[in-house]
Amino acid sequence: MMQWLGVDGGGTKTAFSIFDGNMQRLGDAIELGTCHFAQVGYSGMKEVLEQGIIAAEKTGLLGCDWGIGFGLAGYGQELKVRRNIEEVVDLCMKNVASAHPYELVNDVEAAHAAALGARDGIVVVAGTGSIAYGVHGEMHSRCGGWGYQIGDEGSGWWIGRETVRAFSRQSDGRSARGPLADVVCKELDLMEDADIIGYMRDTVKGDRMKTAQLSRIAFLAASKGDKDALDIFCRAAREDALLVRVLMQRLFPEAMTSAGRRIDVSYVGGTFKAGDILLEPFERALPPCSHLQAPQYEPAAGACLLLRKRLEANPKC
Repeated sequence: MMQWLGVDGGGTKTAFSIFDGNMQRLGDAIELGTCHFAQVGYSGMKEVLEQGIIAAEKTGLLGCDWGIGFGLAGYGQELKVRRNIEEVVDLCMKNVASAHPYELVNDVEAAHAAALGARDGIVVVAGTGSIAYGVHGEMHSRCGGWGYQIGDEGSGWWIGRETVRAFSRQSDGRSARGPLADVVCKELDLMEDADIIGYMRDTVKGDRMKTAQLSRIAFLAASKGDKDALDIFCRAAREDALLVRVLMQRLFPEAMTSAGRRIDVSYVGGTFKAGDILLEPFERALPPCSHLQAPQYEPAAGACLLLRKRLEANPKC
């Protein structure tokens, strides 16, 4: 039975996971730094990918018959960037894995395939940023994904930003002071409320990932019943659900008007680690035709599932 090497290349790390024929992971993932071209360049991308593939081969977990699925952030809608990444991946395969088939998709497509087992439906990806991706037969579409300078509503970055705003309102008295204020001071080691200004200026410095990390504080406060923190997650849930609604109208319009038709919806990303604090309002805000389900596979398996599907449809490919 064929085995699979899944490459999950994000903005902070690149994970190389080995799966058996049933897409069950064999051993721990190999993690290297980011392979995102905007951060390490195309030569850096090539170096990370080749290093990871070689390390995976050295584990001894891969047999003779295996394929590689690349799910890479940045492999998006910009034609020039797509071609450059394709050249990098093609060269990597020639250098270190020429005998093996591979599939290259962006990380959102891979996340969709993993969450729904490469079936039709819609997946919301809400980590540092936010985007939704849907597939219906040969049709596919995306909504969101504009980046934090334009949108990314409902993302970890957005939740982090709203957390700081809610803290300032509680400190002023524009909102009733609740557990959020104390959690922020404790977690960020602030001597007084006004120290948040220096923290955001000197530590966060506008970094979107550091801002997204503040979403953990919102979760802690929400767990203590803070009304403002709970409201942040409710609003995030509505924004995530809106992405789904737009894609549902675009790809499954008949389901929006016919009773009984159910469309699979799933979710991926760090914000959903908040569990029911986010998932319950998210499910309530989804269109009635939605069938919400937990992700079926981990993201690194997504591109492998698409490769397996392609090979099964055309074994000679």
